[in-house]
Amino acid sequence: MSEHASSVPHATDAGVQRAPDHRRTYFRIFWVLLVLTILEVGFSYLKIDKRVISAIMVSLALSKASFVGLYYMHLKYEKRSLLWLAFLPLPLAGSYAVFLLLDAFNLLRGVPVPWVHQ
Repeated sequence: MSEHASSVPHATDAGVQRAPDHRRTYFRIFWVLLVLTILEVGFSYLKIDKRVISAIMVSLALSKASFVGLYYMHLKYEKRSLLWLAFLPLPLAGSYAVFLLLDAFNLLRGVPVPWVHQ
C-alpha cells in the first residue's frame, strides 16, 4: 500500500500532454455515413430515371468513401503530398470506367472493333 502513496508525479502532473480523444469525431462521421446510407436506400426506391439514380448513387458512394478515407484511415492528418498520392488515381479510375462503358456500348450496338476477330 505504501507504493501507491509515493511522491512520483503522475503523467498529467509532469506536463505530458495526452493524445486528443477522437471518439466524438468518429461518432460524428459514423452518423454522417449512416445518413448517407439511408439516403442511398431511399433514392433506390424512387421512380426516376436510372441515369439520375446512378449519378446520385455514385456521388453518395464517393462522398462516403472520402469520409472513410479522410477520417477512419487518418488521411486528413497526413501531409498534403501523401493526400495527393492517395487521391491521384481517382481520375485515372474514372477515365478507365468511361472507356469501358464506351467499349461496352459499341459492342452492344454491333460496331466492329479491330481487336475482336470474328
